[in-house]
Amino acid sequence: MKLPSELAGKAAAFLQKYRYPALILVIGLVLLALPSKKKASTAPAEQSQTARTETVSAVQTDYCARTERSLAQILSQIDGAGQVRVMLTLASGPQTVYQTDSEEQTQTDGAQSSAVRRQETVILSRGSSYNEPAVVGTQYPVFRGALIVSEGADSPAVRYQLASAVSALLGIGTDRITVVKMK
Repeated sequence: MKLPSELAGKAAAFLQKYRYPALILVIGLVLLALPSKKKASTAPAEQSQTARTETVSAVQTDYCARTERSLAQILSQIDGAGQVRVMLTLASGPQTVYQTDSEEQTQTDGAQSSAVRRQETVILSRGSSYNEPAVVGTQYPVFRGALIVSEGADSPAVRYQLASAVSALLGIGTDRITVVKMK
């Protein structure tokens, strides 16, 4: 059995011989143990998709809220309507339209001919690691229905005028518009 003093001597000789690699190893372990202030980074494509989704949701919410405010303001100007509040529901959110390239090929097999159409989305490249589809435009959200709360909704004429105005402005049928009296 070796004595502790012999082991300590061998360890000191080993550390003397490999002191620089041991120092680099200790510094590396200390740096790994330090907490990072940055959030864990995801791939640029994932960040871009997350940001795009959040932007679409924010645009959808903002568009709907602005439309509700402006509708309430204009509907309150109808004779007998009084104070008006509006709530809208969406059938679909905004949709992004992408640029596509189309190619059509006709194949003839004896008496039969068939057409094959192929579409590809145009991709814009900004460097080696960042690709983005070319955007042509955005289609606005489509409304599904409306709820109108009005002080003057006890009058059938006012209810009809409110429902007709919202139907004409939003392009939805009057069967999807409900007008109720405000308490």
